[in-house]
Amino acid sequence: MKLIEKLKTGDVIYCTCVDVPLCYHLGIVHEKNNKKIVYHNSPYNKNKYGGSVCVETYEDFVKNREVLKIIRTGVGAERILKVSKKCKSDIWDTFFFNCEDYILEVVENHRRSDVRDAYKIAALGILILYFID
Repeated sequence: MKLIEKLKTGDVIYCTCVDVPLCYHLGIVHEKNNKKIVYHNSPYNKNKYGGSVCVETYEDFVKNREVLKIIRTGVGAERILKVSKKCKSDIWDTFFFNCEDYILEVVENHRRSDVRDAYKIAALGILILYFID
């Protein structure tokens, strides 16, 4: 059975970023008319409202990416559509609205990014080492 056949609405796909090392990208699956589509937030996207949350077929989403893992969340289509509509004009931002922020707003009802937090901790560590010297 192919991976696409196993996917359900609410599954979060973790995959590599296109042309960016040490990075991962997230999307959330929505089944619509027996077709798997993926909602995600990317700096390379522009929707008709000027925001960066978009929807693509599963095939387009994973093109040039490696799927790293799938997390089953149980989030329903209604929630995915509600948050996507709410965020339709929001623009991707490294510090305030990246792909992880969007997915966690859908899944957990708040924005948060573990990747961004790790980078902040690393930057703080570098600053501390700089000023200690």
